[in-house]
Amino acid sequence: MLYMTREERQIQLEKMVNTRDLGGYETQGGMYSRAHKYIRAAAPTYATSKDIQTLKDYGVKVVIDLRSDFEKECQPNPFQNEKDIDYYEVNLFDSTKATIVPEEVKTYKDLGGVYIYMLEGMKHKFKELFDIFVKYPYEGVMFHCSAGKDRTGVTAALLLDLIGCHEYDIVKDYSESYENNIDINASLAQMMDNEEAKQYLKSSPRYMMELLDYLREHYGSAKEYLLEIGLKNEEIEQLIENFTI
Repeated sequence: MLYMTREERQIQLEKMVNTRDLGGYETQGGMYSRAHKYIRAAAPTYATSKDIQTLKDYGVKVVIDLRSDFEKECQPNPFQNEKDIDYYEVNLFDSTKATIVPEEVKTYKDLGGVYIYMLEGMKHKFKELFDIFVKYPYEGVMFHCSAGKDRTGVTAALLLDLIGCHEYDIVKDYSESYENNIDINASLAQMMDNEEAKQYLKSSPRYMMELLDYLREHYGSAKEYLLEIGLKNEEIEQLIENFTI
């Protein structure tokens, strides 16, 4: 069965919340996103040896950490020296001192603005990230930030939009993060320097809708965005082919 429920996408782990498969979403062309290809997650800081083995057994061969140096210092990544895992770091905030969100994005009225800032300000970083995706056409790839919601959420949205998933599924996939993160929101809040910044723990559907509206208005789709930042058309078509079934 190609379709997957929310429960089926969620990967049950002991100490890693918000870890889920991007597979099982129907595209507008009648295909489905392929399971065991892209897995989104919160930081695996407290992952047990069983969690790590479960993810390996699930097919994860590549781990991409999207956090800042500061976050990695506060919460080290157990996959960094893990055997049989290709490990990468792509800092999507482009700041070594960033906490959950860097200072400059706190001027935006909400997370939708933050995501638009990322889309425009981090083009070179998204190019670096998608170059890694291109490098692994068949392997299972897990990407994560701290909450698995913002940097991870924008990345997931670009992947799902690239293959033509329905917008309501992209928004729904994003909005699940807050509920999934209930158990770790307190520890994430401790890395934030003021109460106002804690609004960034939320994942209202409105925030993702703002990003998608901006993407449509300024680029048309994720494919056009990826072309704009430097991916080749054949690379993009390869990404689409390997993420659909």
